[in-house]
Amino acid sequence: MDEVIDTRYLRVFVTVARQLNLSRAAQELALTPSAISHCLKALEKDLRCRLLERTSRRVTLTAPGKQLFLEAEEILRRMAKARTTLKSWQDWKQGRLHIAANITSCQYLVPPALREFRESFPEFRVKIDPCSTERALTAIEEGDVDLGIYVEPALHPGTTFTPICDDELDFLVNPLHPWVLKRKAIPEDLAEQNLILPERGSETHSLIEAYFRRKGIRVQPFIEIDSEEAIKQFVRLDLGVGILPKWIAATEIRQRSLVSLPLGRWKLRRRWGVLHRRGIKLTFAESVFVNLCKNVARELMQGDKE
Repeated sequence: MDEVIDTRYLRVFVTVARQLNLSRAAQELALTPSAISHCLKALEKDLRCRLLERTSRRVTLTAPGKQLFLEAEEILRRMAKARTTLKSWQDWKQGRLHIAANITSCQYLVPPALREFRESFPEFRVKIDPCSTERALTAIEEGDVDLGIYVEPALHPGTTFTPICDDELDFLVNPLHPWVLKRKAIPEDLAEQNLILPERGSETHSLIEAYFRRKGIRVQPFIEIDSEEAIKQFVRLDLGVGILPKWIAATEIRQRSLVSLPLGRWKLRRRWGVLHRRGIKLTFAESVFVNLCKNVARELMQGDKE
């Protein structure tokens, strides 16, 4: 294997070749002229060819020197780029990630995504802020939060929404509910049901209201709560009828402690995604986290079909 060129000598040579003056090169490199001369002689001895013609008045490049100058500049440029890349990697490894998320995201999406994220970024400081979409949008636009994990809001000026998955909402009932015996829900009977829904003002509540409004049905919740996990537990206790995606209650549905029934002929879908400040490019770490959220969401969606 051929011996490599000492990069210290190479840097001295490139500086002299660019300046064509030993004194100016010595000043730029913070070296003495004698040290510059020593490096040049050592490089020429190593390469076994003369690179520079030096007189008391000027310095000129020989033909081999001109060729080396072109290649050496590119070598040093690539080395500097590699150093910058590695420094950036260390910055990525030791950065911070501030996430805003609703309750469902905090319970189901964020934990498994962060578990994988920690393997690649063990020194990252992560902060999670459970909050409403409205509050998250403001924080993201003001630069206080990096990413938000939510159902897509109707309006999100100042932010960009990156979809990660879609899910479908169904009725969720206790196995003893009369609809189970009929094997279908009766939307016209909703006025007589104790509906347990996400709190008013949330994206999911708005989607549900709009869906039934198109059917001419007015939705009157018995309980409103900002927790789909809590809605599921209330339904298990037979306190009412919930409207949730099957993946939230996949285990209970398999165990027959809860039953999922379609809302009707037309499906009601909602889109989940990651919000971030518009016009700001995601960092490498943020992009990794978004992709991990996509993977987790895909596994959750597939789980409710098994």
